[in-house]
Amino acid sequence: MRRLLLVSLLAAALPLSAQQVIDPGMARAQVVARLGAPAIERSNGDAAYLFYKNGCESKCGMNDVVMLDKGVVTDAVFRSAKRRFSGTSSSPRMIPAAEARKAKATKSETSPDGPITIELKSTKPATSAKIPPQQP
Repeated sequence: MRRLLLVSLLAAALPLSAQQVIDPGMARAQVVARLGAPAIERSNGDAAYLFYKNGCESKCGMNDVVMLDKGVVTDAVFRSAKRRFSGTSSSPRMIPAAEARKAKATKSETSPDGPITIELKSTKPATSAKIPPQQP
């Protein structure tokens, strides 16, 4: 009986300890120590992007990514349940495929070559993530 209780307690604790948490301000070496070597790494000036396989690339449409500026973490986007960013991610929430299929994409009438707006009709509240504008 005690053995069963001990096994149950350990099994309940595994999901919390199995989750890898990345914090804002962490150095690149700390990220690699926690997540392992990235599958792909890209850099541009002071910015670096560490891409990690998450097992849902075809479903999620992306790898997990950690963004660094001058060698420290500034942002991360994780779709894997095994990873979590303790800061505020710039990524919008992940939506189910059924909700994405219902979305309507429209181009701006004043700037046809400009950004595309996607209107989602959801009962969930929107998050107030700030996404920086893209440079041309």
